[in-house]
Amino acid sequence: MLKMLLIYSHLLATCIALGTMLQADHKLWRWRKELLNRAMREQLAETQQIVTLALLFLWGTGLLLVLMGYLDEGIGYLLNQKLWAKVSVVTLLSLNGALLHKAGFPLLQKAPFVLLPGSARVRLGLLGALSMSGWLFAAFLGVARPWNHVMPYQHVMGAFAALLLLASAVAFVVVSTAGVEVEDEQGDGSAESC
Repeated sequence: MLKMLLIYSHLLATCIALGTMLQADHKLWRWRKELLNRAMREQLAETQQIVTLALLFLWGTGLLLVLMGYLDEGIGYLLNQKLWAKVSVVTLLSLNGALLHKAGFPLLQKAPFVLLPGSARVRLGLLGALSMSGWLFAAFLGVARPWNHVMPYQHVMGAFAALLLLASAVAFVVVSTAGVEVEDEQGDGSAESC
């Protein structure tokens, strides 16, 4: 019963973190032309707190589940390469979250996203791509039971790399067009004033 409750808690924390991230990404995109006001910054800080707490809870429940699996099945449980791929992805997510908090979000305090230099927009876009693809893939690995003790680590991480590459390409296109969007609007404004 304890293991089932841990799995359920782990799943709920994943859903909360993923749902919060999707909502935050949607809001940030809606706000791309605005300098973040106090209410927006508070919403962003609340999102950061929720996701950080969910991630800490996921680490805790995940480590407890690994311990229980080891106690139930012995060393064989730890030989599951999908498990280590999931640990790798969640570690990347944790590092990426720290980068977003320290280097990414402070950029949005300085100027609207669309007015940031291209390199800053690309950096934010790539951090966002890693975040979203990492959360989605970690959640997928949680339900990919048929991959247990079957898929080699490099194959699982190769699938993640392919997803990350796709997400990064989409992010690059989106952030590139965000800058063009502002240039077009500024061009339209200058044409009207003539």
